[in-house]
Order: sequence, then structure tokens, then C-alpha cells
Amino acid sequence: WKCWAAPRVRFFHWLANLDRCWTADRLARRNLPHPPCCPLCDQAPETHHLLLGCPFARQVW
Repeated sequence: WKCWAAPRVRFFHWLANLDRCWTADRLARRNLPHPPCCPLCDQAPETHHLLLGCPFARQVW
């Protein structure tokens, strides 16, 4: 089985799967500046919302 996605997409998916993306919750754990809500829609905390639930991030084109 071979993945058709570009290497950068596969790498990002691998990081997201391991919960290693630098989202707001991860930045807060390290006391780094971060936005309190999703930077795209400003409706919910950014945790997994940005990858799964944000209406702006879900738009393909």
C-alpha cells in the first residue's frame, strides 16, 4: 500500500496523529504566547478544533 499524499502532508498527518502539532494548548503548557481561540473563526478553543471542527479549515478550496 502506498500513500498518494505529498511527503509534507504525510508528515503533518503523522505529527497530528501523535498530538505533536503546536496548537494553543501545547503552547500554553510551555508558557508561550498563544491566541485564546481559533485564529480562523474565533469561535472555540484551538485544541483539536482547528484540525477537525473549524468551518474555515474544513473548506477544501
